[in-house]
Amino acid sequence: MRCRPETDYPERFLDTEEVEVFQDKGPARRITVESARFHGAHILIKFQDINSPEEAARLCNFMVAVGPDEVIDLEDGYYHYELEGLEVFEPDGTRIGVLQEVISNPAHEIYRVDDLLIPAVDEYILEIDIEKGRMVAKRPVYADED
Repeated sequence: MRCRPETDYPERFLDTEEVEVFQDKGPARRITVESARFHGAHILIKFQDINSPEEAARLCNFMVAVGPDEVIDLEDGYYHYELEGLEVFEPDGTRIGVLQEVISNPAHEIYRVDDLLIPAVDEYILEIDIEKGRMVAKRPVYADED
């Protein structure tokens, strides 16, 4: 299968023995990796027990991730899965909602908190506490709002 890496550490797929495959927020399934190699900007992965194009096609549009035991600790920042589900509060303690999704954007990420979009920049994101499951953020004010 040809996979497009969306990680800062794509080389870890060359040494991993198992990966998890999943769609959106669905359940993950562990699959054994027979071999992997780079092919241009992609990684070609041969999975054990998937031996035909038809079998591989069933995994089209799935995400492929290393298992939780192989996740590399980030020196600065957080993985999307660590942020999604955090409760978000204003500085005065007013609850804004739950961080539903981290949206990748060329300039910066955007956090979707219920129906509110908050730019993931220091001006708006004041505190992230993964252990407490909370984030403190300022609501963006738009020019057309009174």
